[in-house]
Order: sequence, then C-alpha cells, then structure tokens
Amino acid sequence: MFGTIEEFAPDGMEAGVGLILQDLADRYLFFLAGTRHQRQCPPGELFYAGIGGHREPGEDWLTCARREVQEEIGAEVSILSSLITWHVPPSGPVQLLELAEQPRPLALCEMIHPSGTPREGSLYRIVIYRGRLHGKPSTLQLDEVRAVIALTADQVIRGLDSKPSVKELLQNGACVVAGDEHINPETRLYPIGTAAALARILLRLRS
Repeated sequence: MFGTIEEFAPDGMEAGVGLILQDLADRYLFFLAGTRHQRQCPPGELFYAGIGGHREPGEDWLTCARREVQEEIGAEVSILSSLITWHVPPSGPVQLLELAEQPRPLALCEMIHPSGTPREGSLYRIVIYRGRLHGKPSTLQLDEVRAVIALTADQVIRGLDSKPSVKELLQNGACVVAGDEHINPETRLYPIGTAAALARILLRLRS
C-alpha cells in the first residue's frame, strides 16, 4: 500500500490532479466533457469528472490543481486538507490510507483509460484534493469543459449505475453552474475519473 504521494505517482508515471469542489448547498461540482472529448462519448451521452488534469514535468500537485482550475474555468481555488485519505483502485474495495502529507488529499485513485481514448487500457493515477472555489466560473475552455454542473451526493452515488439525463438531474436537485447554453437537456451523463472515485467513496461511507 502507498505511504506517500510520490510512491503512488513517482516522476515519469502518467498522473494528474482531480478536485472535489462543493457549492454552498453541499452539491459537488463537475465539468461536462468538452468538444475534444465528444468522440469518445457514446451518441447522446457525455461524461462528467472533477476539474483537474495532467501534471506537467517538474510541477507540484498543488500548482497543477490551481493551474487547471484557472485554465479550464477561469477561477481561483483554495486546497483544503482532508481528515482521511482513501485509496480507490480500478476495481475492488475502497480502503483507508495513512498519509502524513499536508494538505492531505481526499483520495489516491487509479483509473484505466476508457475505450475510444488515445491511451485506452493504460493506467492513470489521480491525486484527488478537496477544494473551495473563489467566485464562480468566469470562462470555460470549451474544448475541455462544455459546462459545470452541481450534483447532490445521492446523484453522485446513483451515477455509478445509471445514466440520467441533464433534465432529470435538474428536476431532482442538480444545478448548472456555468455553460447551460452548451447543453442539450436530453443528454445523458455518466461519471469517470474523480467523479466515479467520489461516488465509490460516498457509497463506502454509507455502508
């Protein structure tokens, strides 16, 4: 099991940062896949995930997180330390980790690149932090981020085994934070990466 972030994602391994952001109503904020991701999504569907992205060579994790938020949605973010850290493997149970690093990440997640992507089947590691946005998204990098949606905890969990439409989610407590003009309400959504990891963590906490 991993004892440090560097053991989990040493230099040279494909890795990045994902952010778990919440609004004032405790809903979780995710981005909807932008135009360059469209071809890997089934017709009439889009994936959602936590804001974040690949770490650049020589970049530390927190710098990566702040850069990605600024690039993707034009906002600033504060990174919050978690009380505990989870290990989220590609399959199998979610488990607690002992990490001393501060700020402590919420999770270390191992994700298999989905079919239809350039690195299909390869392993990607995500260091997931909790964060707080300063203000609202101001500009969206549309090739990456079509919109930002806020989902309730129940909706996050149910996303693991269902593909609700945007319209259905909005009728049951979700909110489009930015980019509503770029979304078809009939589009069905499914989680990957940070969003799927959070769903598994929330489900574990409720079990």
